[in-house]
Amino acid sequence: MIDEKLMEVLTTPPDAALAIVTQGLNEPHVVNSWNSYVHVTGEGKLLIPAGGMIETEKNIERNNNVKLTITNREVEGKTYKGTGFLIKGTAGFIKEGSDFDTIRAKFPWARAALTITIESTEQTL
Repeated sequence: MIDEKLMEVLTTPPDAALAIVTQGLNEPHVVNSWNSYVHVTGEGKLLIPAGGMIETEKNIERNNNVKLTITNREVEGKTYKGTGFLIKGTAGFIKEGSDFDTIRAKFPWARAALTITIESTEQTL
């Protein structure tokens, strides 16, 4: 299940960027999205619409380990206002099925949905 504080980070305005890191052939590759784009499934997976993310998809085909950083300046952190999380997990791209349909209903421009199975979360701020 998703940590309550992480859900607060994902759902509290204002929207903030999140970073998705995959391993490229020679170096890490980073792509950004928005907190408000993240859909949490009943199973606790993260779904993120992919309009591009072509290199990210290629990287995940070779190595499906990912890291994400997600932050929000308005959510109380460990010692002050503002917090963030480091999420580690495994990822894949889906282009059909109910999870994809959920993403396409909100984001008609999505060519796929990036699905992330969380292995660990760490509050960093």
